[in-house]
Amino acid sequence: MTDQPLKTVRVPEPMVPLFRLAEDVVSRYFGQREDRPEMGSIEVFGQRYILVRAASLSVEFFTLVEEMYGPGREGDAEEFSRNILFDLAHAIGKSDARNFHAKMGLEDPIARLSAGPVHFAHTGWAFVDIFPESNPVPGPDYCLVYDHPYSFESEAWVQSGRIRHHPSCIMNAGYSSGWCEESFGLQLVSSEILCRAKGDDCCRFIMAPPSRIEGRVQDYMANSPALAKRMEAHSIPDFFSRKRLEEELKESRAQLERRVEMRTRELVEAGERLKAEMLERRSVEERLRQTDKLEAIGRLTGGIAHDFNNLLTVILGYTNLALDTLSGEEAARPLISEVLKASERAASLTQQLLAFSRQQVLSPKVLDLNAVVQNLATMLRRIIGEHIELELILDPVRPRIIADAGQIEQVLMNLAVNARDAMPAGGRLRLETCGAGDGVRILVKDTGEGMSEATLARIFEPFFTTKERGKGTGLGLATVYGIVSQSRGEILVTSRLGEGSLFEIRLPATQEPLPAEPAALGAPTPVSARTILLVEDEEGVRNLFTEVLAKAGYRILAAADPDAALTIAAGEVSIDLLLTDVVMPGMSGKQLAQKLGDARPGLRVVYMSGYTDHILESETGGWDFIQKPCSLEELHRKVREVLAR
Repeated sequence: MTDQPLKTVRVPEPMVPLFRLAEDVVSRYFGQREDRPEMGSIEVFGQRYILVRAASLSVEFFTLVEEMYGPGREGDAEEFSRNILFDLAHAIGKSDARNFHAKMGLEDPIARLSAGPVHFAHTGWAFVDIFPESNPVPGPDYCLVYDHPYSFESEAWVQSGRIRHHPSCIMNAGYSSGWCEESFGLQLVSSEILCRAKGDDCCRFIMAPPSRIEGRVQDYMANSPALAKRMEAHSIPDFFSRKRLEEELKESRAQLERRVEMRTRELVEAGERLKAEMLERRSVEERLRQTDKLEAIGRLTGGIAHDFNNLLTVILGYTNLALDTLSGEEAARPLISEVLKASERAASLTQQLLAFSRQQVLSPKVLDLNAVVQNLATMLRRIIGEHIELELILDPVRPRIIADAGQIEQVLMNLAVNARDAMPAGGRLRLETCGAGDGVRILVKDTGEGMSEATLARIFEPFFTTKERGKGTGLGLATVYGIVSQSRGEILVTSRLGEGSLFEIRLPATQEPLPAEPAALGAPTPVSARTILLVEDEEGVRNLFTEVLAKAGYRILAAADPDAALTIAAGEVSIDLLLTDVVMPGMSGKQLAQKLGDARPGLRVVYMSGYTDHILESETGGWDFIQKPCSLEELHRKVREVLAR
């Protein structure tokens, strides 16, 4: 019996004993067959089987699917047929193996495998011829190279007389890989590389794990160059690629659910942060809207103040001239004096408007901020009164800024007055300086009544005040805002009712050294024979300055615009001083000075204006300026000072 040849399978010699046992086991299994046509059943070992014509699961199935798809879609029909037949056979192979192993008590993977080809032959699928290069072992190195002589699928195609362009043993490949997969607990796929249905002399298969199958086929082609061209039509069943896609999709869904859960937690945690950020954004947007509103108001007030300054210049000038002509006993003198006082108050008002609109003239220089605060402290103590404690906290590093000292003092003065009014019963006012990198901060904090949100939204508007009628103009904080902005800084306010207020002024810091003390001026040059070219487009101002300076002994050449000034200058040999308005139609005062200076090197220039309109902002020094409205004494002093140089 040990020398009896195998009947249902052909394997390498070392495998023969194992497969002989398999033939015995499988023969006993199929030996218990009972046909009962009267009951329409075939039973093997207590299991019901069915007989199906080979052609119906091969030639006729492919033909039916082609007819369903219709002309021009043969490729789609081929792909559908191959996929569904392979998947079906693979599932049947796994199921049959599981059932047979349980019925026959097979546990060892090799014993399970050996029963497969024998079972395959008994059920009419095909005869199996396993080649010596096979390596049926558990793990990724699994490989099975085998033929299927008498394959039911290739036989059906050969008998039909139709030539296939692709391997046709689809179900054979699926069933055998399904059986082996169940036997080893290892995912396997089988590819038919040669097929009798397309003219080859055999039906040959390679079986391996899905990740290795393509490499196994390529290696086989490389080792069998004569067969390589005939193997070009082979294909790898995509059952496992679809299965992997499903598994990957399932895993992706699980990962997505985990990410959604994690993201939900993050969103919940970020919710409060987002809410805080939105509140902060609204606050920033509100501050931006407030800034835009103040900018618009500033442009309007600046223009009004400029025009008003020209009128005040004329009123103040002629009022002073009128007073000079009256003796102390004349009845009109007190009346004109009251006009002068009112005009001066109006001039102060316009200066505050210009400060708010950032159109006043500044004289910036390097300042020791601590020194500015200390010099002002004595005056501040008198202003706020003894019932309020003034506390100074000064940075020992002594931060420096570039600003107009008088304007910085004005800022601190206005804030101190506001703080005093907010502490009628007394309290504490703290002034603090501190350097912070490229910036400097001035903190002004009081323990007063504080402000509501509605008040905070309007405190920098000109003429807005919470004081009683007749107490203040409402320009204090508007002036502060303008000066700080024009000094390239910003001001922030925090306040609550009953908790006091904190004003924080931020200004750019500088590392430039403090300036040296200015040298004393020499004796003034005599006035006689000095020629002044006066350029002013406002007729009243032009006539006033011409009269005043002419009475002082100067020779005055008056021009209503820059073009007229250039015409006059062309006929003059000597001009000692150009006294010009800054903002004029057609040409600015600065441009006029440059044109005249090119022809007259060393020409002295004094600019005058109710506002600068930022024309002189780029200058760093070397220019003299008269802010309109000005007193006649200021005009005389500035002209003498410049000519004395």
